[in-house]
Amino acid sequence: MLSDKFRIALIGCTNVGKSTLFNRMSGFRDALTFDRPGVTRDIKENKVDICGKQATIFDTPGMYDYSENSNNPQLMNAIKIKLSEMIKFSDLILFVVDGVSGITPNDKEIAKILRENGKNVVVAVNKSEKKAAEYSYIDAMSLGFRDVVKISAEHGIGISELYEVLNRYIPETLPKENTQVLTENVIKLAIVGRPNVGKSTIVNRITGEERQLVADFSGVTRESSSIDFAFHNRRIRIIDTPGIRRKARIKDVLEKISVANSRNAYKRADAVILVIDATTLIAGEIEKQDLTLASDVINSGKALVIAFNKYDQTPYKKNDKPEFLRRNFSRSFAQLKDVPFLFISALNGENISKMLHTVISLYDKQAKKIKTSDLNDWLSFVNQSTVMQSNSAHFKLKYVTQIGSAPPTFLVFVANKTNMRAGHERYIINNLKSSFGLEDIAVKVIFREQKR
Repeated sequence: MLSDKFRIALIGCTNVGKSTLFNRMSGFRDALTFDRPGVTRDIKENKVDICGKQATIFDTPGMYDYSENSNNPQLMNAIKIKLSEMIKFSDLILFVVDGVSGITPNDKEIAKILRENGKNVVVAVNKSEKKAAEYSYIDAMSLGFRDVVKISAEHGIGISELYEVLNRYIPETLPKENTQVLTENVIKLAIVGRPNVGKSTIVNRITGEERQLVADFSGVTRESSSIDFAFHNRRIRIIDTPGIRRKARIKDVLEKISVANSRNAYKRADAVILVIDATTLIAGEIEKQDLTLASDVINSGKALVIAFNKYDQTPYKKNDKPEFLRRNFSRSFAQLKDVPFLFISALNGENISKMLHTVISLYDKQAKKIKTSDLNDWLSFVNQSTVMQSNSAHFKLKYVTQIGSAPPTFLVFVANKTNMRAGHERYIINNLKSSFGLEDIAVKVIFREQKR
């Protein structure tokens, strides 16, 4: 969701340190930094406090020097369009130049574009801890902008001076933010999956913004990026992640970092949407890598929804629930058999709203807290069941309490626990889930011997 706060876009050539400055100003290491041009491809945003005033800063892809993407004209054009939109959308441009490399012809071309757009511009000469940057600072004066500041994003030099300059451009009063009543908790929702399954297209569809770069080839997204938005009075932070391939197929060190970034992102999330390309469902099978990733998400204690994207390119209908999919889940990992899945189309918006409603429902179940008295009433009922009264049950359930949430975690005290079998445990867990409406999420039940 586009911010109502004062908007500052970091603009500049590739590899001048925009992402490092974004991280420095944000106080987090959200943006991926790597000593290679063109690492940043999507636009990232974060709220910052500048001399007591609130603003939103945007990290953007580098302009020009697209040597790495020269064979991808579609990607190059998409980057140019995004940057043009970002410049027009912003209230202030923080134009970052490399103090070591000096002012380049591309810097001068960017300066020309910024002047033509009539934007307020502050020039930040980065890497100013190096002696060569002194000459670059003088050259930067010739770009035609009033404010030029020497900084080192990596070492934090000159950041206070930069804030003082930025502060002069931020008005004392800003338009009021959306006053829609929202719940306090932010649902952190990660979108994960293999490359080129449509994750960024889904993010753009959900947020109603063409913020994420999309192209008909894999590897466009390199780092996780988050966008906050509201859906039916709920606050959601959606996290788009790079595609995850099998480790054996990853040779490039930057891709290894990107995949690690993806895994960290979903492990920090509350809920995960695993996106699978529906056109790959050949002979009624799901790729082993997708099932492994789904199992990993469940084992991490996250709420999981599986979205089969591009269903409109298949014989399936949007409300189909093919039994072979459920069988695939069950065979792979018992906890997956109850995971909700649906067919979606990010391009035409089919089932996108239903997908988000499902996420919210799962999140609420994950956070559910059940009274101990209700749990022990249930326990009494289970003890009277046919299974527990059978000759195979030479143990007794004595007491149960909930000790955690996300996932809901229960502690059950058992007399003669050594007599319990795996089938007894499955029965108790499944009965607990069905009795308290927890069927489509993972729960954790710890069985402990009651001390005499």
